[in-house]
Amino acid sequence: MEATYFKKQLRGYNVVLGILKAETEDDFCRNCIGLEGAITKVEKGLKKLKLDLANLAGPEEEKSQITDQIDRLGHQVGSLPLGQEPTCQKTAGLCKIGPDCLPRDGLVALMNQITQ
Repeated sequence: MEATYFKKQLRGYNVVLGILKAETEDDFCRNCIGLEGAITKVEKGLKKLKLDLANLAGPEEEKSQITDQIDRLGHQVGSLPLGQEPTCQKTAGLCKIGPDCLPRDGLVALMNQITQ
């Protein structure tokens, strides 16, 4: 792996962060447990990316810059507001989105594409 790999991954995570921010601004989605799960998945992905970067042989200055970007993204993701008591809107019979719940299904699929 090269530093370029990590930079490309971070571009993908920036897209996902934008989607998460939009979802947390919507009262309905903010209370969906699927969003909570998506945020957790992104946090875990960033932690793994940081661990992989630490094991990379290469210039320390470049690794430090990338680590700072990962930490900044992790902080932004961790500070996203969630509902007080998130529940699965779909299983509660309250889902207005239907079978294509973005936080629960779509965002996880997008994350899988980014990390492959």
